[in-house]
Amino acid sequence: MKRVMICEDDLMLAMELAFEVEQAGSQVVGTFYSSDDAWDAAEVLKPDIAIVDLNLADGDSGLPLATHLVEQGCKVIVVSGSDLVHPELGRIPHLFVSKPVPAGIIAELTAGA
Repeated sequence: MKRVMICEDDLMLAMELAFEVEQAGSQVVGTFYSSDDAWDAAEVLKPDIAIVDLNLADGDSGLPLATHLVEQGCKVIVVSGSDLVHPELGRIPHLFVSKPVPAGIIAELTAGA
């Protein structure tokens, strides 16, 4: 069973993402609204997969968090509603899903991880 961390500051979307992850047979190990909380928790939780919004509650902090998680060996799925994606995102391996998140896509991406 894959261990999945959700980093999303929109409570309703975070709940929808968690539901899809669990429906796909993976375990949600934590939901975080800021990169600071997620960064610290990742050291302990050691997720296999992280779903990361680029704009979290503490600002435009998702990219550094995603980079940190990739460096830890975590698969990263970026979920963003931003039209402008930071060019630095091209420096890390990731999957990208645009908001609004299509039904079933997160289940598909986490089930096959």
